[in-house]
Amino acid sequence: MHKTKPYLILFLLFIVIGSVVSCTKSLEDPSAPPVIKTLPSISKIYPESAGGGDTVTIAGKNFLVDGTNPTITINDKPVTVIKRISDTLKVIIPKLAGSGQVVMTSKGKDYTGPQFTYKYKAIVTTVAGSGAVGTGDGSGRQASFNCPWGVTLDDNNGLYIADCYNRLIRKINLADNSVSTINIPSYVDGGEFYSPYNITFNGTDKALYVTDFNKHLMRVSAEGSSKVIYTGTMPTTGIAVGADGYLYMSNNIKGTIMKLSTDGKDTVNFSSGIKTPRNIIFDKTNTMYVAGYDGSSESAAIFKVDNAGKSQLVAKDKGFKGWEIAVDAQGNFYEADHFGNTIKLIEKNGNVVTLAGSGNAADVDGVGLKASFDGPQGMVMDKNGNLYVTTYNYDKKTGNKVRKIVIE
Repeated sequence: MHKTKPYLILFLLFIVIGSVVSCTKSLEDPSAPPVIKTLPSISKIYPESAGGGDTVTIAGKNFLVDGTNPTITINDKPVTVIKRISDTLKVIIPKLAGSGQVVMTSKGKDYTGPQFTYKYKAIVTTVAGSGAVGTGDGSGRQASFNCPWGVTLDDNNGLYIADCYNRLIRKINLADNSVSTINIPSYVDGGEFYSPYNITFNGTDKALYVTDFNKHLMRVSAEGSSKVIYTGTMPTTGIAVGADGYLYMSNNIKGTIMKLSTDGKDTVNFSSGIKTPRNIIFDKTNTMYVAGYDGSSESAAIFKVDNAGKSQLVAKDKGFKGWEIAVDAQGNFYEADHFGNTIKLIEKNGNVVTLAGSGNAADVDGVGLKASFDGPQGMVMDKNGNLYVTTYNYDKKTGNKVRKIVIE
């Protein structure tokens, strides 16, 4: 048998290693042309405006780059793809997606597309109130009010109204829209209390807490007994209860927010510096927001207040003339524009939308701008995202209704 000589094996091995090194150097050669990766992109969405549940088409390039299926979102909400033809997608817009840019996410990277405008649908109905001035209880539109203002919800399908000029608190059972009355004594537990203004419900003790736009705060127990728990400097305006179990109350002139225990004995000045603060609300994360005024922009504004009482401007609407606000689970704000007779929406991106109301001073049911409001003022949002709004027109002494707005 012929044997290969050792020096020949070493020689051949040297040639192989040299070839590999040579190829590696060639691949790393900076003069070699670069490898161009094809990235996905979105060039068009049509129509550019649609509502929840509508079908739109998204066009672009390289949707299936590297064999992966991208995710398409609007305001971080994924759209449902129902048909794919090459680099064209037919998708369903999710409800309450909001306006914003279309974003494609592929392999952990975001690719921004064109702007999309969401078409909101606001269905306005009347929950209670005939429109006439009165104190009558009854079913829905058979009942009557006199300047219903603040409004709050309990945890058992009850809606409570501060019926200001009647000096009453009214309860609406939302199961059948029946209206009943909680009377306020002339002297509450030996203390003064004027017309009820704003109101909140405490789920822990099942009590109502009511301000009077004067200098008082009243507690109405679950059994119906009333007691003035705080007397201070007028005017007390907004009232809300935090997850910490404390009450937070604004003073419209002093520009302060006070923190109180539910018996009114433990009080501290929690925050200051917000001009003309009105109602106080908390979002799902227990973050506090306050309706007020921003002097630098001469604009109605919404302020975020942190746990240390420091306020920060987070939204503004120069066209908003007051007064009450609400916030939904997505972080959008709602405004009851009393003087403009509309309900407005401030999206997370700052875009202001007239959600409902033609601007005419009249309470007319309908959809969107075909509906109208006669001086909207009190506002609250339920856990399903529905708004409840009270109305009163100070010039004509009309309104006197409680309206519901379902938003899609």
